[in-house]
Amino acid sequence: KEVTTIEGLARNGRLHPLQQAFHEAGGFQCGYCTPGMIMSAYGLLHGNRRPTRAQIVQGMERNLCRCGAHQRIMAAIETASGQRGASHD
Repeated sequence: KEVTTIEGLARNGRLHPLQQAFHEAGGFQCGYCTPGMIMSAYGLLHGNRRPTRAQIVQGMERNLCRCGAHQRIMAAIETASGQRGASHD
């Protein structure tokens, strides 16, 4: 089996589009939940490249952010899925 971690998403010193979208959307605050959020979103997008907003909310419902960045997290996932002008690999 292969395990991908948050550190394994970046390639050649460049952030993965999902990591970049989180950065640009401010989808983090304290950073405590960010790795889990990004990896959950990565898994979601791996199984569904263009999820609806409702599918994103459902796919992320088990991840909690105490800082209240949920709206920015949703926006970042939409960006990474190509629904807000960014590409996804």
